[in-house]
Amino acid sequence: MLKDRIGIYIYFKHNKFIRQLKRHGHVVYVNTNKQYMLIYIDENELDDTLKRLSNLKYVTEVLVSEYKNIKLSYPKGTV
Repeated sequence: MLKDRIGIYIYFKHNKFIRQLKRHGHVVYVNTNKQYMLIYIDENELDDTLKRLSNLKYVTEVLVSEYKNIKLSYPKGTV
């Protein structure tokens, strides 16, 4: 059965912390120039993970993906 997953963007201070951040979820993308990464976690673990990540000294910002709020289907004939 598929689990509900949600994406989290994590901005960090230095690239050396990428390895420590990998343990918080499934890493999808890492940008070393802009120093952020996208990870997926289970939706029921969202609150605990956000609290743990925001308490880390090397994390500057944590954003939750808005993909679930995007309208994916549009009625036909409207432009």
